[in-house]
Amino acid sequence: FFVVYPNAVDKIWDFGKGKISEELKTRIDDLGFFSKLIARLRDTLPVDDKRIFATGISRGGQASYFLACKFPGLFRAIAPVAMPMPRFLEKECRTGPPVGLALLNGTQDPIVPFAGGQITLFRRQRGEVLSTAETLQRWRERNGCATEAQAVERLDHSDDGTRVEKRSWSNCSGAPVVLYSIVDGGHTWPSGSERLPSALVGKTTRDIDGAEEIWSFFSQFE
Repeated sequence: FFVVYPNAVDKIWDFGKGKISEELKTRIDDLGFFSKLIARLRDTLPVDDKRIFATGISRGGQASYFLACKFPGLFRAIAPVAMPMPRFLEKECRTGPPVGLALLNGTQDPIVPFAGGQITLFRRQRGEVLSTAETLQRWRERNGCATEAQAVERLDHSDDGTRVEKRSWSNCSGAPVVLYSIVDGGHTWPSGSERLPSALVGKTTRDIDGAEEIWSFFSQFE
């Protein structure tokens, strides 16, 4: 498979709306950038159009929702990490073709609230997100999933002060949905490098490997 790591200008994607984008001094047409990037990749590589996915953490998680909702029918599944759905994308994401969702959120994320509300970084508000529960509800409705999860797993392999509760909705008319609630986890990538102090971003779980779980989810799409 092919992995693509696009870079945002000054490390901040401009989604056209939302508090962070609206406060940028120099606006960037990142919708146009993604459109041209995707077209170039499809023209130059033997891309399987039925197996295109997106993932990312924090603002990169927002980019995953952005791609799924701005390019309907192109992305088969997404896996946002440490990011419920941004409020500014709620209406656009309510309807459209089914898109698989694996969501990995820490319940004690000090930056992006698990229960929804304002993203806060260095005491600055950075825009509003839906709660994790609301995000799951919207995506279950879009994908034709039942209200109750078909399977619940509890994972606690490491003595790291966290545990993971995995809820799966696989009996959907459209595409499956999975939630990894990282109990007592923070604004971090599961089993990722600790690039910032836990006092700022919270705990990193070692009970799952984020990349392994995300690829396991993506790889089921044929």
